[in-house]
Amino acid sequence: MQVKNIKYVVLMSGLILLLLFPLWQGEQANSRQGALDSGSNASTPINLYVDASANAQQQNGSQEHPYATIQAARDDLRKRSKPLPSGGATVWVKEGNYQINATLEWTAADSGTVQAPITYRTYSGKKATLSNGTSVNPADWKPLSAEARERVNPAIQPGQLLELDVKKLGFQNIQGFTGGDYFTEKWGILQLIAGDAMQPVSQWPNKDDASAGNRAGWAVASGIVNEKSFYYDDKQNKDTSNLGRMARWQRAIQTGHGVYLQGFWRTVWSPATIRLNEIQPSSRSIHLSETPAGGIGSKFSAVANAATTDNQYRVGDGSEEWRLLNLLEEIDQPGEWAMDFKDGKIYYYPPKPIKEMNTVIADRTDPIIRINGASHLRFIGFELKNGLGNGINVQNSNHITLAGLTIRNMGNGAITDSGGSHNMIQSNTIYDTGSFGISVNKAGNRAKLTAANTRITNNHIYNTGLLVHLEPLIIRESVGLRIDHNLLHDVPKDAIRYTFSNKLLFEYNEVHNTGLVEGDTGAFYTAQDWSSYGNVLRYNMIHHNQRSNGFYADGGSSGNTYQNNIIQDTKRAFIVENGHHNIATGNLLIDTESMEINDRSDSLNYGLNSEYAKLLRGFHPMSGPWKQYGEKLAKQYGMKGNLWSSVLSASWNPQYPNGSKLSNNVLVGGATIKISKKGDVAAQGNVILNTVNEAGFYNYSNLDLRTQNKAILQKFPSLNKVINEIGLYKDQYRSQPVARNQYNGLSNHSAPDSHS
Repeated sequence: MQVKNIKYVVLMSGLILLLLFPLWQGEQANSRQGALDSGSNASTPINLYVDASANAQQQNGSQEHPYATIQAARDDLRKRSKPLPSGGATVWVKEGNYQINATLEWTAADSGTVQAPITYRTYSGKKATLSNGTSVNPADWKPLSAEARERVNPAIQPGQLLELDVKKLGFQNIQGFTGGDYFTEKWGILQLIAGDAMQPVSQWPNKDDASAGNRAGWAVASGIVNEKSFYYDDKQNKDTSNLGRMARWQRAIQTGHGVYLQGFWRTVWSPATIRLNEIQPSSRSIHLSETPAGGIGSKFSAVANAATTDNQYRVGDGSEEWRLLNLLEEIDQPGEWAMDFKDGKIYYYPPKPIKEMNTVIADRTDPIIRINGASHLRFIGFELKNGLGNGINVQNSNHITLAGLTIRNMGNGAITDSGGSHNMIQSNTIYDTGSFGISVNKAGNRAKLTAANTRITNNHIYNTGLLVHLEPLIIRESVGLRIDHNLLHDVPKDAIRYTFSNKLLFEYNEVHNTGLVEGDTGAFYTAQDWSSYGNVLRYNMIHHNQRSNGFYADGGSSGNTYQNNIIQDTKRAFIVENGHHNIATGNLLIDTESMEINDRSDSLNYGLNSEYAKLLRGFHPMSGPWKQYGEKLAKQYGMKGNLWSSVLSASWNPQYPNGSKLSNNVLVGGATIKISKKGDVAAQGNVILNTVNEAGFYNYSNLDLRTQNKAILQKFPSLNKVINEIGLYKDQYRSQPVARNQYNGLSNHSAPDSHS
């Protein structure tokens, strides 16, 4: 299905201007992030000024006597008569460091209007930093106590480590992980930032050590004792190198120090972190304090061969990956640290003398900025960093612009937008976050199929999910968003996850190096919804993506149209698991393994009693806007009446992937095409070119995929134009978009440079 481009109106310099969609790539960047700017220094009828070094006795917001805080300028505007004069107001924030000890809040009382928007911004080319962290006095770092010295890894000297008594200093998030003794998507302990970078939590094996498993940073079980215990060594193994390590871990447990393992106990995604109960060196076994959901062992193992005697748990085969996290005993590389919950101390291996480093503790869980119930506000050009929570939370707000921001070193995510509409998230650079990058939830109204008309464009997001493996871009329960020209890479799992949403348009996005930690992922991933029709993914490029799939419609997701995308060096370019009307046409696949439509109805419930059917019925699809939508969709797919009448009919066999097609695609380098034997599915008109040389690309090594090959251009006529439009573009906020060859964007990478 083709979705008409939505014109978004943004407020700039007091005028209502149409934001044109750029159709070119910008100039090359001089740094990995690319150059950001806050745009031209245009004036508005009301102008207030902020300077962190302002004289506290003479503040009135003028250029001569600026306010010292952004809050003071906000309060000044809040007190003024509304509406403001046509053209609105601008708060000019001078470059410098602004310590944020309490969340900056904007509510309905702080709103602008269409004619009079309110802008908070930096000066063009200048950086104003909003930091939520607490600087540490170098004198507070001390040599290790005698007890701690006894625990130090034998590979290093105790004198190389320092300790910080965070309990004595009054920090709060030091008692334990938010998720307790068993968790997947929670972390919640304070973070150490040094040299302006998040420091890696200690781990074993080290992130560059592949000697203990199949890949660097992970060990594998050598066999399973029971549903929550496993062998760390083969019983017959004469190598005793692990005996000393396990003895140290066991002593830590016995003296009350929490020891935690993170493992892919049952699946290759969403690893669970669980506290250890005990280690038995005599049997070379590790015993978890809690049983992983379903027990240790792959959920895909054959039940008949793997069930325990009570038929409750599967037993693993010794391939389960695991690692230890956050323990003094495993600090053995510069930069590593651990938070000891019993001692109330951080232990740290500084890479250089501590007096030469600026160390910061991120301990505040509230966002740096919260916008709740407001409208017609713009925040431009700031750097936000060093918080334990999110950078910016937007709630139930509209016509909010977040542009030209840099958000990094955040313990959780960068930007959330919940319940918003007509918002613009543009030209931001986001990296080094503990969790997600941008998360949008309940934008628009699914029950009424009302579009949010929010746009997410020209953002560069990478190295996210360093603590909790969430995606750089998440969209849930939303309708009518445009997501375009974003560059997403170097992430532990999916790059874009969109679920329970309709009428999303993804175009001109560039994605590479996803799934660097987890398995069974997709660069673009969606799942579990028969009602998710109208999502269009076109003109996107996925490349250098060996550990992940390309476009993944999992678990019954339906109504995705994949048109004129480029998928290179990826496992399965398309994978459709049941669901309906997932159509891939005119796409270019290069050096991929396969594209597939699978049927799992024999093993999983995809029928009329499934959760997918219940969700669709919950929208009352035979009346109101959903009835009209169903009639429109039926006509689009060449069906009679209302689409939902078929989907919810047993005679249509909705348990099968009906209506899904892989048609008129070009497969360069060969790829297997697999389709289900059941259901109304098809793979037709696809062209296979056996080698890259046959394709005649202008410069394949640099991903210049322009070509004069007639077979390719017949299926993808606009390729030579589209290839130069994909990814970041030059605008008033991003003056120098980053180029692939300037940040190692033309190769396959290992895991992000963190404990993940």
